[in-house]
Amino acid sequence: MAETRRPIHICIVTTAHPIDDVRVNHKFARAFRGAGFRVTWVGPGHAFFDRSDYNPVGIEFRLCPPNRGRLDRLKAGWCVRRLASSLEPVDVYYAPEPDSADVAVRLAGRHGAKVVFDVHEVYHGALLDRLLMGWRAAPVREFVRRRVARTCRACSLVVGVSDHVLRPYVDDSTRSMVVRSCAPSWFASGKPADVCGDGRTTFTLMHGKCAGNRGTSMVLEAVEHARRTVPPLRLVMFTNGRPETDVEAQALVSRAKERGVDGALDLRAGVPMQQMPEVLRSCDAGLIAYGRDLGVDSLPNRLFEYMATGLPIIAPSYAAEIARIIEAEQCGLLADFEDSASIGEAIARLSGDPGMCREMGRRARNAFLARHNWEVEVTPLLQAIRDWFPGKGNA
Repeated sequence: MAETRRPIHICIVTTAHPIDDVRVNHKFARAFRGAGFRVTWVGPGHAFFDRSDYNPVGIEFRLCPPNRGRLDRLKAGWCVRRLASSLEPVDVYYAPEPDSADVAVRLAGRHGAKVVFDVHEVYHGALLDRLLMGWRAAPVREFVRRRVARTCRACSLVVGVSDHVLRPYVDDSTRSMVVRSCAPSWFASGKPADVCGDGRTTFTLMHGKCAGNRGTSMVLEAVEHARRTVPPLRLVMFTNGRPETDVEAQALVSRAKERGVDGALDLRAGVPMQQMPEVLRSCDAGLIAYGRDLGVDSLPNRLFEYMATGLPIIAPSYAAEIARIIEAEQCGLLADFEDSASIGEAIARLSGDPGMCREMGRRARNAFLARHNWEVEVTPLLQAIRDWFPGKGNA
């Protein structure tokens, strides 16, 4: 009788990410399961959405109490370490935060496991400034950078969403690779967006989540600027809660009324990832509206979701990673998202040339299918893990 080989066991340890997180669950965890690995998830039990379909692929969840505030994040580290330490021998710990990576390094030392640290953001930049309520101090930034870099050196492999994000934390002694947050291939299933289609009388822009640090106010100014020369505009935005009760959304409506563009707002509650393709297919173009504080190092999910559904894109000219893709694939326009006139001119140019819009959307979708989807992107990581354990089988 042939010997049954134990599958590679990957333990996801997280102190903050929701159980239905797009990158950690819908991308990494499901890719690990699709590769035949056993996957255990240890972390807090909170979710973006109250639904029961966050685990259709057989992930084992061992959950701590949900995080309700910042202090819970501190307690989560202790709880995650306790729960994860009781697992059967683990081959690889995957950690998506600096504090969970520290937990993973400690756990890995117990039985020779590997650690993959997934770096999502420049932790010592705009993210740190938000945590410190806008206070900036170079020594604090450098301390955080050095601390994260030290954690990276203790890991077997560091993956990151872009070169810009990885660069401050890895050196020649750290094995690293870029694994961008591309959308999964199923995002492109079905018909592409009917960009500037016959019968559409309104040019619909997808903005994404409305927030002060996501360029929402500047986009409102741009809509005010552009409406003088373009067809009627509609701006789709998601709120943190119910649009009619969300404080930030209502403040946004007030600002829009002051500018006379409140009729362009289409505010909606957030939707699960599975519903996003349908929403995007109703749009004519997608915006990535980050200012320089977030935009320079940005390479967000939305870029690839726009591409998958065949939308042309307007993105920051100073976002090097995004700009490189848009210029190479000729699938959108670049603008200064700290200058409302620049944004408005890009909107006017797109909405005034339906043929160009449709062609950019077509190129975006083709490029996604060929080069920028999750299945292509994650393959080198899956192979690296297999190479670590050549004698082990699949689940």
